[in-house]
Amino acid sequence: MAGKQEVEIFISDDGELKVHIRGIKGPSCVDVLEKLAGDGEIKEKVLSSEYYETVKEAPKTRIKKQ
Repeated sequence: MAGKQEVEIFISDDGELKVHIRGIKGPSCVDVLEKLAGDGEIKEKVLSSEYYETVKEAPKTRIKKQ
């Protein structure tokens, strides 16, 4: 894991949740949000600049057969 990942959840008096996700680059942050929401309705998504950052994949290791 390259950096710190955070999920902040704010609950209003009427039960509405606001979720701030930090440290997760690319569209995988939306996957985290959808898992947290479960069957609940997502009324609005505000995407941060991290959403638009590209995720570097680890180089693939090749194993030579002998």
